[in-house]
Amino acid sequence: MNWKLPVLGAVLFVASTLADDSTGRAKVIGEWQRLQSGAGKDSGEAWILTGRENGIHIVQLQNGQKLAEFDCNTMGRECETKDSGRQAKVSFWFNGPKLVELETRGSEVVKRRFSVGDQGDVMEVEVIPIVPNGKPEVLQFKRVQVSAARK
Repeated sequence: MNWKLPVLGAVLFVASTLADDSTGRAKVIGEWQRLQSGAGKDSGEAWILTGRENGIHIVQLQNGQKLAEFDCNTMGRECETKDSGRQAKVSFWFNGPKLVELETRGSEVVKRRFSVGDQGDVMEVEVIPIVPNGKPEVLQFKRVQVSAARK
């Protein structure tokens, strides 16, 4: 009898944690336009993240031009793609509610962490240069209809 209560508590805790992660993960899906810090105008950078059954479809835009478009899994396996016309390898996985990307282009390696707050209308992207070592930055994006914003 005494062991049932702690086991039940552990099961409920794990179930609620997994539910929170899946809800947080779903928030990343959408169309996002970068907020220009201080200037109050469009920076021209946008991401479109579309969920797929076994992964994610990514479109990265700059001033309406596609820099990259590809499908990849979210299990950390590497995918081949082109980014800004250059060969690249990317891998994606979820760390809790955050979508993590590791991108390798030539000798450059960059890690990005995509996360959305409780309100669901602002996404933060942490850009962390790995090789060469550099200063991390946090970019903010607002949820929009990118196709409508470009007209």
